[in-house]
Amino acid sequence: MLEATLCKIIPAFEETLLVLRPGDESLATALSARFKTLTTTLANDAGLGMGHSLAHGAAKITHWQGAAICLGDMPFHAPSTLSTLILAFRAASQPYPIIQPCHQGRPGHPVLFHRAYFDAMRALTGDQGARTLLKAEAPAVQMIEVDDLGILQDVDAPEDLASG
Repeated sequence: MLEATLCKIIPAFEETLLVLRPGDESLATALSARFKTLTTTLANDAGLGMGHSLAHGAAKITHWQGAAICLGDMPFHAPSTLSTLILAFRAASQPYPIIQPCHQGRPGHPVLFHRAYFDAMRALTGDQGARTLLKAEAPAVQMIEVDDLGILQDVDAPEDLASG
């Protein structure tokens, strides 16, 4: 599943950082061999929640202009959706945009954040991920309607893979 997700993400971006848990060293090695432009990192406190993993990742990308938070358990989004989101990010009228896809009004993933939010990401904890940041910065969030149900579909069990 993670490999399928990476196959869609990596071609869309100049750099890709994958945050993994301690104990996933062999997975990191295998994925780095498969994807030459992929950088992996292990978040020591990943077990405390997604916020900790995002904080760890944000500390590694200080030179990026923005970052798309892509979830490893969401392999069904269309590659064209990433292109649409990137174009919206580049064309945004706000100086510090947050671009979020939605399908029939329902917000989904991935979400693109301007680098201005990296400090706030580094402070994330718990298992809410960037949800609190999205609420706090609601005026900067630009919702982009896409005809892509994949932005809403995650994989929680093996049978979910068949539904994509």
